[in-house]
Amino acid sequence: MSNQEEELDEHGLVIHKHLSTVLVVLPSQGYAETTLRYARSALYNVHVHTISVANNDADLIVGELQDEFQVDGPLAEADMEPYSGVIFCGGVGALELADDPNALRLAREAAADDKLIAAWGTAVAVLGKAGVVKKRKVTGDPSVRALLEASGAKFLGGQVQRDRKIVTALDDAAGFRFGKALVEVVGI
Repeated sequence: MSNQEEELDEHGLVIHKHLSTVLVVLPSQGYAETTLRYARSALYNVHVHTISVANNDADLIVGELQDEFQVDGPLAEADMEPYSGVIFCGGVGALELADDPNALRLAREAAADDKLIAAWGTAVAVLGKAGVVKKRKVTGDPSVRALLEASGAKFLGGQVQRDRKIVTALDDAAGFRFGKALVEVVGI
């Protein structure tokens, strides 16, 4: 136990102090809930906060399993300056992000500043189209393999792949391992 006293709010609840914040980019619909939960929970456990954005920031976003999620703001207004990394949320709707200029811009900004860049499933296509995986080992949905290889990545196809600060995962079944790899990259 720590010698420091925990700070409590007016209701007697512990105030959780965050050491950094990671940006989470979701598709407008059809995000993969399970891996998103694992990723956010793993980061929260090491005092890393998450802020979420999407093109559809006014309505609830419906996931593959029909969970609903309210993002914190619009994708178009996000920039990487205040964040320690970015995660692109996979799921059946994730391919829309690979054609979104703002998602591609965020991936490039994160790469330029050597920050965490993560994605799973078809959202890994964002990394290929943004040009941030050249000579990097990646995995992801097999449907985006050709795109990733054409962008210079080495597609390995395992459950989770980490290459320096880039973390990719095959699909929603890799959630726990994906979260663990994120924690390894943030280095806390």
